[in-house]
Amino acid sequence: MPDYRATVIGENFEFLVDEEAQYLDFTRTVYVTADDESAAQQAALALVREDLLVQAMLNDEVEQLISIDDICQTDVLAEKDLQGDFIWYFPDDIDNEDG
Repeated sequence: MPDYRATVIGENFEFLVDEEAQYLDFTRTVYVTADDESAAQQAALALVREDLLVQAMLNDEVEQLISIDDICQTDVLAEKDLQGDFIWYFPDDIDNEDG
C-alpha cells in the first residue's frame, strides 16, 4: 500500500486564549498508508478527528469544518514518524497576510 501525506485544515474550533473562549482555525500534516487517495483522505480525516476528540475539541453544537487541503502520494517511509502538530491560528491572521 502506498503512503500519503495530507494537509488537513479545520475551522471554528473553540479554544481558551487568556481564559477567554476564542474560535481558532488549524492546519495539520499527517501521514497515512492506504489503498488509494480516497481511502487516504478518509484515514487522514479520521486520525485528526480522533486527536481532536481526545482533546475534547469536537462540538456538535458549533459548526466546525475539517477538510483536506492537499494530499499527495509519498515514498518516504521515515516521514510517517514525523506527524505534524496542530498549528492553531486566528481566522483573521491568514486574511491579513494576503492583503
